[in-house]
Amino acid sequence: MSNVSLINLKTSDTTTLQRLLQLYYFDSTSWSKEDIGIDGLYDGSTASDLESYVNSQEAKAYLIWVNEVLIGFVLLEWVEDEKRLIWELADLFILPKYRGGWIALEVVRQIFEQISTPILVATFKENELALRFFKAVSKRLQLNSVRELIEDETTPFYTFIINEHI
Repeated sequence: MSNVSLINLKTSDTTTLQRLLQLYYFDSTSWSKEDIGIDGLYDGSTASDLESYVNSQEAKAYLIWVNEVLIGFVLLEWVEDEKRLIWELADLFILPKYRGGWIALEVVRQIFEQISTPILVATFKENELALRFFKAVSKRLQLNSVRELIEDETTPFYTFIINEHI
């Protein structure tokens, strides 16, 4: 069985995360509609910007490793929702070669195990793969609750609060 590890971002990893973010932005252009800048890069954080994830109380970044192979990242951030601060699973990216199995489920399981408060998850409405994945997560993991927030129909996201009744 493969070993999935979530490794906290270190300052020395910020350039690696920046490169993975470029792959993530490229991978998501069909539903995010994002264009590249004149420098050939997607708008995103510089490596020095990403240092804010290192040892932060308001944000967490993990590199995802499987059997000592880097395969993606996950970002969590404090956001205000319904007049309270809550963790948001902001971004989850796994290289296409490693999708379709159990790895993403294990990553999310580890995140939910680490965070003992409710978690907000939002997916682009056009990102059907992510929506199917999070619906499967709610069935496969023993979650205390999953509540869909009713948003303005013009919003591009489906938003869920998970484990609200901890």
